[in-house]
Amino acid sequence: MTSGWLGKSRPYLWWLAVAMLLCSFWGIAHAPTEAQMGTVQKIIYIHVPSATAAYTAFFVTFVASIVYLVSGKGRRWDQVAVSSCEIGMVFSAVVLVSGPLWARSAWNTWWTWEPRLTSFLIMWILYGGYFLIRSSVSPGSRRDVSAVLGVVLFVSAIVSYLSVAWWRGSLHPRSVTMTPEMRMTLTISIFAWLAFYVAALVERLGLERTRERIEEQAR
Repeated sequence: MTSGWLGKSRPYLWWLAVAMLLCSFWGIAHAPTEAQMGTVQKIIYIHVPSATAAYTAFFVTFVASIVYLVSGKGRRWDQVAVSSCEIGMVFSAVVLVSGPLWARSAWNTWWTWEPRLTSFLIMWILYGGYFLIRSSVSPGSRRDVSAVLGVVLFVSAIVSYLSVAWWRGSLHPRSVTMTPEMRMTLTISIFAWLAFYVAALVERLGLERTRERIEEQAR
């Protein structure tokens, strides 16, 4: 598992994440109900924070990959990149599941090939290819190839994030009118999911280091 100060911080990070998630769920339960969509609108408190955490995770993969390539290929940065990318895939899956549930009520359809939805799905598929390629290349070049992919694939995250502004016809609004109570609940939910992301990253990083140690001992 993770050693040093990261290892010592694990339980505190999980306690913080759980506490913030409980606050988020309490806020969701007591937040005002939107007049037109009703209770279904509260999916936004899961959907948007999950998307925020996913973009954050892929950004961390992007930065860690650059640092790996620039700093002389330090192993720890590859571990951070792959760990963060895997967590980003999970958050992206939550977005792709919660989105259609919200869309069914808002747009009367489960799915539509509008810019944000399409670009986000493509981004998720491309990052899935990150792990497919990583597992198929030789161990000697695995980190190098993964680092290049971690940099290049972030373009898809940028396209997805800016798709609403770049293309017309997007059903996703550029801004949403919310009451102060709704906005506060959304803000708390975003920070809660980000705290969960940090705790999960530290946990996943420890697992990645353990996996590499076992592989080295088996050689």
